[in-house]
Amino acid sequence: MPQEEFQALLQFFKAMADETRLKLLGILANGERSVEELAALLHLRAPTVSHHLARLKELDLVGMRSEGNIHYYWLNVETLRQTNKLLLTPERMASLVTDIEGNAWERKVLRDFLEDSRIKEIPSSVKKRMVILRWLTEFFEEGRLYTEAQVNEILKAHHPDTAYLRREMISTQAHLLQREQGLYWRLPTGKQWKQISLRARDRVLLHGWVGVPEGKGPFPTILEIHEGPEVALEDWLSPLAGMWLDHGFAYCVINVPLVLALPHQVAPYVKIHSAATPPVTAPLTLQERIEGHPGQHELADLELVRGWLIEQGIAAEHAVVLTGWRYNASLVLLALGMQPEVWAAGIAGEAVTDWLLNYEEDEDRTFVTAIFEGTPAEKSAAYKRYSPISYAAEVMAPLLLFQRRTDPRYSLKQAQRYQEALQQHGKALDLHLLDATPATSVLQLMVQQKEVLLNFVRALSF
Repeated sequence: MPQEEFQALLQFFKAMADETRLKLLGILANGERSVEELAALLHLRAPTVSHHLARLKELDLVGMRSEGNIHYYWLNVETLRQTNKLLLTPERMASLVTDIEGNAWERKVLRDFLEDSRIKEIPSSVKKRMVILRWLTEFFEEGRLYTEAQVNEILKAHHPDTAYLRREMISTQAHLLQREQGLYWRLPTGKQWKQISLRARDRVLLHGWVGVPEGKGPFPTILEIHEGPEVALEDWLSPLAGMWLDHGFAYCVINVPLVLALPHQVAPYVKIHSAATPPVTAPLTLQERIEGHPGQHELADLELVRGWLIEQGIAAEHAVVLTGWRYNASLVLLALGMQPEVWAAGIAGEAVTDWLLNYEEDEDRTFVTAIFEGTPAEKSAAYKRYSPISYAAEVMAPLLLFQRRTDPRYSLKQAQRYQEALQQHGKALDLHLLDATPATSVLQLMVQQKEVLLNFVRALSF
């Protein structure tokens, strides 16, 4: 039985294991009653009765309506029937011990294939091999980055074929380790993760993952923008994903197709249409989404994802924090300026805040001239319109910005000018300057700054 269903059954029996609540259900089975009437019938104080009714209402076993200051309750017969049908059957009761039986089987597999923490033989059975791979995962710490050499060193202590085991652990089927930029990390275990695919307004598919912490939502939520399009169809979870859940935040990473696409990268997003299908229904190519107006479609995508998280009861409406690095960091700042009522806070790393300044400073202007379809002399209005610094006066939410002291692509001047623009309008920026060299990857910076990230979001008043 899934843990969520097990907890529902447990809460049901806890609620029923009380004489007063059972009597309340018995009375309400005969018809609607007010709190005062129930208190008189049971010879209890009204606040005590209200407390018990609140417990029953949490389980949807009773309903309530108000007439002025009087609250009337009734028995939710349909919920009672569904509970009896779904939970209180021999089959469902038997499923309470499936985890115990499953654990016993896994222990047997480990005994059969291990000898003094060495793998005697890699199982040919996929199911048994997964048991061994999950066992190996326990030797990796959550929230820590590993080089390939470090991964091999850990695996070699248990079996000589490190290349095979490494590939299996990062495979789509196992999905136990994540790899990017030559670094590996363990994916969060023991938590509820859900893969999502949402259709944007221009019909492009947005892919991502959502995880929720223990407890009842909605939750304050971290919405992270991940790079696309080359990884937009791949599974990806931040090394810090588990950290957010452990501290009571829901976490969503969305792979928005953000950067210029090569021809082979456009294909997954372009619908081949026939004469019977009007061309207008086809998704835009990635070039069409960004060239000339970088940020316009992406901000619409992010607002759509936020709306979905709220509709699903995952995210609290006024507690969604947007985060991203590099080009995505510029989107975070742009969103806080162009959609000030939407976001509770922003976390950005190495952002371009002024595209005109970026054009002046960047020796290789291929990227910036491509996304704007021209130089500042040719497209001055667009350069200004999609620069976050143009909206400094509109920013309302708290903002944390990381910037390296020396980085040829994302200069310190970008952050300093943005901070000055905010200060001119009486707004603050939590600017953290990093001494890291350009060789230090974004992933490494994220892990190194996790305490700063946590302290920032803990200080927010949702």
